[in-house]
Amino acid sequence: MQKELESNINSLNFKISEASKVVSKNLNDIFLIAVSKKKSIEHIITAHELGINNFGENYAQELKNKAINLDKNINWHFIGPLQTNKAKIVAKYADWIHTIDRKKIAEKINDECKKINKVISACIQINISKESTKSGISPEDMLVFAKYVNSMENINLKGIMVLPSLGEENRKQMQMSKLLHEELVSAFPDAKYLSMGTTNDFETAIVSGSNMIRVGELIFGKR
Repeated sequence: MQKELESNINSLNFKISEASKVVSKNLNDIFLIAVSKKKSIEHIITAHELGINNFGENYAQELKNKAINLDKNINWHFIGPLQTNKAKIVAKYADWIHTIDRKKIAEKINDECKKINKVISACIQINISKESTKSGISPEDMLVFAKYVNSMENINLKGIMVLPSLGEENRKQMQMSKLLHEELVSAFPDAKYLSMGTTNDFETAIVSGSNMIRVGELIFGKR
């Protein structure tokens, strides 16, 4: 497993570096999250030993099970849809949440973090493709909602997360996301992360302005 993961990570880092050069960025400018949902603790330990410190999980219970059994130096990112009844688990075990998209969720996460004296980093999820099957707020509502999230004492607004369509609209939606993020940073300078790009489109995402990518299969192989 170690040799395979090492080869995959080296290959991924090379691709990130090449894409970064197109927009005069450094490999270190790109925040890599290894999407580890459905992957074993052994996979995560090996990837961590190979230099990956940030892991993304989609399910609250799976996040908890892994977090309590793994190195405290690992940073956990919750990247899945969040129901209010799972907010307590996510607040306790995640360092980041990428899917804040409703006042109710923001309030619940803030309240749960306050109980344990913790500040969680967060991205607002934007439905950039405006697909009914995807979560996220409307782009037009971003600034008003960002102001609301930013007012929370136990949430640190760090940026936005988007899931552009993979078809012909992909690049156009990424450009829209970049402009939207620039608008956010103008109002909230600390919200410097644009979480955009997955296994299928991370190179295009980097060229289009992303500085945070979420990659699973290229590291761990198919689930």
